[in-house]
Amino acid sequence: MPAIIIFMPVVNALTDQASINPVHMGVVLIVTLAFGLITPPYGLALLMASKFLDVRFSSALKASLPIYIIFFAAIAFTIFLPQVVLWLPRHVFPESVGCFKSPVGLGYVCP
Repeated sequence: MPAIIIFMPVVNALTDQASINPVHMGVVLIVTLAFGLITPPYGLALLMASKFLDVRFSSALKASLPIYIIFFAAIAFTIFLPQVVLWLPRHVFPESVGCFKSPVGLGYVCP
C-alpha cells in the first residue's frame, strides 16, 4: 500500500503523457508490486514463509525460482497484451476503459 501511495502520482503523470489506458497501467502496477512481495531484497512474503516453515531464506529463494519465471511471463503478458487484460473491464465497466454510450441505441462504442 505505501508503494502505491508513493508512486501513483508519478505513474499517473507518466500514463497521461504516454496516452496509456489508466486501467491497464493499474493492472501492470499491481502485478509488478505482487511480484515484489517474493523477490529480494525485501521479499516480505518469502521471508515470512521461510521463517514459519523454519527453512533458510537462501534455500527458499532457490525453491521459488520457477515461480519467478511464471511471474515474469505474467508481467510480460499484462504489458504486451492490453486488449486481453482490458477485456473484462471493457465488458463490466466499459466507461472505465474509454468506451462511451452509443448515440444510435443500446450498447457502447469502444475505440
